[in-house]
Amino acid sequence: MLGRWFIFAALCAAGGLVACGGASKKEAKDPLDDKPATTNDEVPKWEGASSPHPAETKQTKTSSGATINEAPSKRTDQYDKEGTEVVLKRAARQVQANCGAAKDDNGKATGPWGKATVMVQLGHNGRSKGVTVPDPYKGKPTGNCVEKAFSGLQFPPWQGADAEVSWDIDIVEPGKEGKEKK
Repeated sequence: MLGRWFIFAALCAAGGLVACGGASKKEAKDPLDDKPATTNDEVPKWEGASSPHPAETKQTKTSSGATINEAPSKRTDQYDKEGTEVVLKRAARQVQANCGAAKDDNGKATGPWGKATVMVQLGHNGRSKGVTVPDPYKGKPTGNCVEKAFSGLQFPPWQGADAEVSWDIDIVEPGKEGKEKK
């Protein structure tokens, strides 16, 4: 048994040498040796990079007289409107795709259908705390579906107080998806 273990260990060591490039020792190459000498010290931009809007940057002078552009700091006392909007749009798409077909106890999609505005309570911990569905949807299968779509949402947390936002939704009648109402 000890002999097999020794052979196994030797094979592993040999495999490691092969995987790591063998026993040859090459000196690390300085990446600056390959670059042509330039007098321009400007840092190249990545493709697609854009400079921030001048109104969105803060310029600060250092003691040596150099100007430093600083990005604005994000407010932490209110919710992240952009990050939260992404999550709310996703929930609204779920409502539009699914809630119109919500069925009652008899297995029929009875509606109501149409556009509505819901009130979503955003907890500062980054989770939705609830949603208020307006009449005539409230208590109906379509309204219950809307409540499920907007409950348990996760978005960027913040340090301020909880917030409430209104959000437009569209509950589409089954079979009328993609058709414009006149």
